[in-house]
Amino acid sequence: MKKILLIIVAVALMAVDMVSAQSRTSYFMEGSYFRTELNPALVPTRGYLALPAMSGVGLNLSTNFLSVDNFIYQNGDEYVTALHGSVSPDDFLGNIPNVSKMALDMRLNILGVGFYKNRTFWSFGFEVRGSQSMALSKDLFTVLKTLGNGTYELGNTALSADVHLDAYLGASFPVCDWASVGVKAKFLVGLMNVGAQFDSLYANVGEDSITGTLRGHWRANGVVTENARINADGSYTMPADIISTALNNVKSFGAAIDLGAEFRLIDDHLRISAAITDLGFIKWAPETHIGGELAGDFYFNGFDIESGKADADANFDNGVLGLDSYPGYTTMLNYSVNVGVEYNILNNHIAFGVLSHTKFCNTMTYSELTASVNFRATNWLTATVSHTFLGGNKPGIFGAAINIHPAAINIYLGVDFIDTHYVKVTDIDALPSGSIYIPHYASSLNAYFGFGFNFGRPKFLKYNAK
Repeated sequence: MKKILLIIVAVALMAVDMVSAQSRTSYFMEGSYFRTELNPALVPTRGYLALPAMSGVGLNLSTNFLSVDNFIYQNGDEYVTALHGSVSPDDFLGNIPNVSKMALDMRLNILGVGFYKNRTFWSFGFEVRGSQSMALSKDLFTVLKTLGNGTYELGNTALSADVHLDAYLGASFPVCDWASVGVKAKFLVGLMNVGAQFDSLYANVGEDSITGTLRGHWRANGVVTENARINADGSYTMPADIISTALNNVKSFGAAIDLGAEFRLIDDHLRISAAITDLGFIKWAPETHIGGELAGDFYFNGFDIESGKADADANFDNGVLGLDSYPGYTTMLNYSVNVGVEYNILNNHIAFGVLSHTKFCNTMTYSELTASVNFRATNWLTATVSHTFLGGNKPGIFGAAINIHPAAINIYLGVDFIDTHYVKVTDIDALPSGSIYIPHYASSLNAYFGFGFNFGRPKFLKYNAK
């Protein structure tokens, strides 16, 4: 049990966000081309070339239950996991929502190019995007903490994931001296979509046995599913040549758009910006869609000591019902709304910014409010220190980033959540030492790095920082 809980806590602490679309610290950093992912109207000070793996690999996690305070508790002078005997079930389960939700977004850059043509900034590129979401019943954590006689309802559990190719073309241009707008159009190619919904999942725990019932449905769609089949014994057969099948079975497509604007007021001291990103859909083709129902019963009566075998069985007479023909369907992307307010002083050398970020996912919606102080030492060196107020963050957790962007290269390094408080957890049997130091208050640790190439700084841009 402690190993399972350790994995949950590790995921909460190590959600890495390497230059993903949600790298909030980069929003007010002039010179960074990552800010265009948050608002297409916010453009860098130079053109850029972003190459695979060097400047666009990212992973972003959002959740309503993965928090260190929910799984680590103080016991005298020590800190222990929620499964420790000193932590009561009421204390632990009282912090867990009835439905625990998690959303995960992934980004892998293939190619990105941005350049100025007159006063318009153009950008185009290709990237692979992916997302996962899940909803878990609270009784799952009840089982971990208080497994005993009773009935546990694990239904209303849902899992989904998709991967798609994103080809985009963007443009940002001034509409007057004090306002600019940006738009990015995206053509999407659906590569994979899977999902499962457990409408009913009961586990009945008695003194001598465990029985259960499962009812639900599943589906899968993608470039390697058209020739895949469910066998009579319930096994799954994949095509022999997956690569060739994938290239020939691209049949699911979609579209998305990013829209943004920036307004520069009070002689460019006050800047207000807003954007909506990844507003779109993918229509998954019926030709590559398989799915079915989940219906079965299972039991576990313990182990036979003499034979060393478990007395257990699962009866899926109704099987995992595979459907050779299944209708197509449409899924929406996880989209974001960003609103920023910035005020700069000392000839634009220092700027104070506040960013509101709201993410709309399949299983959840979450919001963050991040305040930052941005330092612009020269035209090619910027740095930021930030703090996120929403999302369970407490004082002592801050973000920091630095962007070096001279004529030829662009180097970006930042961490959104740096926790200055650490505790030693002492009851981790899964580790040789039996203990581990972890951040006390941070719910995630987002670090990101990017390296790209710069070119073509336009003459019309106003550079105040010298």
